[in-house]
Amino acid sequence: MSGAPAGRSLWRHGDFVRYWSACAVDVAGSGVTGVALPLIAVVSLHATVWQVSLLSFAERLPPLLVALPAGALADRHRKRPLMIGAVLVCAVAFTAVPLADAAGHLSLELLYAVALVTSGASLVGSTPRISYLPSLLPGERLLEANAKIGVVSSLADSAGAQLGGAIVTVLGAARAVWCDVGSYLGCALLLGSIRAPEPVPDPSARKGSMRTEIADGVKYVVGHPTIRPLLLTGTVYTGVFALVTTLWDVYLLRELGYSARSLGTLLSVAALGGVAGALVVRRLVDRYGPARVMLTALAITPFTEVPLLLAAPGRTGQVAIAAGLFVQLACATAQGSTQRSIRQAVCDPGMQGRMLATGQWITYGTRPLAALLAGAAGTWLGLWNTLALGTAALAIPFLVLLASSIRSMHHIPGSSSASRPPRPEGEPA
Repeated sequence: MSGAPAGRSLWRHGDFVRYWSACAVDVAGSGVTGVALPLIAVVSLHATVWQVSLLSFAERLPPLLVALPAGALADRHRKRPLMIGAVLVCAVAFTAVPLADAAGHLSLELLYAVALVTSGASLVGSTPRISYLPSLLPGERLLEANAKIGVVSSLADSAGAQLGGAIVTVLGAARAVWCDVGSYLGCALLLGSIRAPEPVPDPSARKGSMRTEIADGVKYVVGHPTIRPLLLTGTVYTGVFALVTTLWDVYLLRELGYSARSLGTLLSVAALGGVAGALVVRRLVDRYGPARVMLTALAITPFTEVPLLLAAPGRTGQVAIAAGLFVQLACATAQGSTQRSIRQAVCDPGMQGRMLATGQWITYGTRPLAALLAGAAGTWLGLWNTLALGTAALAIPFLVLLASSIRSMHHIPGSSSASRPPRPEGEPA
């Protein structure tokens, strides 16, 4: 493990800065595509609500297909080659969109295929990327590192969304995708420049076939007293949130009449909420404990959807929606960074990749089903009614975590604050 003493700033840790920069470049490019692809589908190709849900389904299906093998690969092999190879596959796949547009052959079917390939490759790359961090830094620096990555990811997402709105306005939605292609190439260069030698996976840890290792990872996660309740909460949260976000773009573009620039600005402001959440999460966890931070964030989340339901077309509605999404992303980043740091801290080193992949398989496996449900409900019940039901359902993750043993966790295991005297109500089991 590359050294990073507790008193030394992570900004002086060269390999972490390269890792951090690679995440920023990747997210910035994806922010541009996050504006461009919905506009291509809804505006350029005149997709219906059901067709938009199919595009969302294609983007969200890969976790069911490749998450578990990706985790086993991340634990079997060196992680950096997997990360670099995955972003290069994404770069190649996304070039198909502007090239097809230039040739006059752009279609929804092509968007579905590109979404499947890039989502699958991103998952194969993100699994080793996230599980690589504990081998780069000691356990007591993980929350700080995750918070810094959350800040830059949210800033890059905000900048990418704002830039995406401007580029789409000037160049068109399809040509704007070239920015994401360039970001993947930059990400690959930065990951390749990390100098610290990566530990060779222990061959003796392999118990047989990949299927056996996948099964061991699932059993480990499901049987772990800390990881299991976090995973259950995340599964409910992700499923409900996927239903709501599937319909956002259609509702904003068609019902409220947003332009490309307005959509980019809204997503940019919302992403800044992630910056705010990442900046304060470490201090909040140190002061109030991880359980209270996660529970409070989940309790606030349903109310952040209310401005979207009440807003009318116009500037006032845009400001209200932006404010709601700002708070929503702040809560999502705070609780996400906290639960990720807990899982990384309590997980055995040889299980990091499979732990993450199993979590993605179970948690993100709900997203394609939620996308199809959103398309069906949006078509039969209407966009507003479906969004209202989804908003109410966002209260369920809070109740799930509140009913678990995590509600009494006062410190992240392995953190410097874990050595402090216990609170009056005692330490968690």
